[in-house]
Parts: sequence; C-alpha cells; structure tokens
Amino acid sequence: MEEIIINVNGNEFTAQIPQDDSGLILLNGKPIDIRLLKHYGTNIYSFSVNNKILQVELDVHDSGASYINADGFYHEIDITNDKKKLIQRYLRDSGLDVESTHAKIKSPMPGMIIKILIEEGSHVEKGDKLILIEAMKMENAISSPIKGKIIHVKAREGEAVEKDAFLIEIEAE
Repeated sequence: MEEIIINVNGNEFTAQIPQDDSGLILLNGKPIDIRLLKHYGTNIYSFSVNNKILQVELDVHDSGASYINADGFYHEIDITNDKKKLIQRYLRDSGLDVESTHAKIKSPMPGMIIKILIEEGSHVEKGDKLILIEAMKMENAISSPIKGKIIHVKAREGEAVEKDAFLIEIEAE
C-alpha cells in the first residue's frame, strides 16, 4: 500500500492507496471508496466518492502551486510522500534553497477581482492571502506560494479576468 501526504489549504491528510484497482483508500485511517468515472480533456475528472458523483478540475500553475476545484469549492493542494518530505526537510535544514526564486500568480479561474490585499513592495509569507476573486457567485482567496516581496501587481479591483491571466509577481526572500 502506497502512502501519500495531501496538504489541502494548509491541512495535512494521510492517504493510503492500495496497489490493486479496488478503489478503496484510507484517508486518515477512514475507508473511502473512490473510482474514476470519466476523464474530460486534460484536467477535468468525474469521480464516484462513496457513491456520490463529484466533478473535479485540477489546475497546476507555473509557480508550482496546484489547485483543485471540486463542486464549486477551490482549494490549494500539495501531494507528496514521505521520501519527498524528508528530502525537503533535509534541504531546508541544510540552508539550501528549496523555494522558487519567483512566483507569477495567475488567475486559477475566470472571475472578477473583488479585493487586492497587498501592494507592490509589501512583504508576504507563504500562505498569505493576496487577492480575492469572485467566480460563480463564490469568493476565492489566492494565497502566496512563497515568502517574498511583491514586485508587480497587474490586477485591478473590479476588473474581469480570464483563467491564467497574470495577476501578481513575487520575488522570493
């Protein structure tokens, strides 16, 4: 059984996935029956999760951040395993840089810029909220994938943006 660690919006979950195609996984020890029903295009999937149909869009950005849109809820995710986590911890403890030197934040979906929470020159921590986008009558907060300094804000409040529109650039500190 393979064990992976899934971080969703800063909350960590452990998933144990069997080598067979039974569809039964353990999420924090709780059994969940999950089956892929259909794959649409490059990043949209339809799953059965405990006999409930769920449509999921996976969005991986150039900055390395990954997002998942499930039933209208947008979440930042990171999937790793024990080996990758150990290597990252070793590199961080050794003082070597494991973070990107730049992050170009793009809109994860089409929507309207409601609020810009930072300004050029300000410093942010990894996970700080940068911008609020309204899409499908839901407010979505976009967070910083790195610690750094805001070097460019292209987005403007009240502006409509398309998916993958360039919003903010951050330089790592």
